[in-house]
Amino acid sequence: MVLLGVILVVVALGAGALLVVGAVRLEDPVAINVLGGTVNLPPVVFLVSGMVVITLFWLGWAVLRGGLRRGHRRRVQAREADRLAEEQRLAEQQRMKEEVEARERQLAEERARHEQETAALRQQADERVAEQHVATETARRRAEVAEGRTEPQTRVEPDTRVEPPRA
Repeated sequence: MVLLGVILVVVALGAGALLVVGAVRLEDPVAINVLGGTVNLPPVVFLVSGMVVITLFWLGWAVLRGGLRRGHRRRVQAREADRLAEEQRLAEQQRMKEEVEARERQLAEERARHEQETAALRQQADERVAEQHVATETARRRAEVAEGRTEPQTRVEPDTRVEPPRA
């Protein structure tokens, strides 16, 4: 493509040079009516002005195409950036969701472990209370048995003292 472009530019320059050389030899001026007046110009001026106009046209066309391409490229890049940002947002959202789920699982495990520990402590406390109750009952029975044995041995002897009569 580049080689074809260079060949076309060289051919255009050669044709332009031939036209300028051919127009310089023409001696008759061309009359143009402009704004109510007449202007006489040699044909070379028309040739050069035509070249300038076509050059400006192609320059404008190139700038227009470049601007369109640049705008298209920016739009494509913006879409790509939006797509990447959306992917990152979704990935971040998924990561946060997984993190929350992991925290919830951890919290549930901690609650279950706490409930198991609490149940074990309650069971131990209930067992201690039951043991204390049994020990208390055993001690009470022993005390009753001990009181029953000591009562006959600690007989109270009747009072043999005589009190003086009252007046």
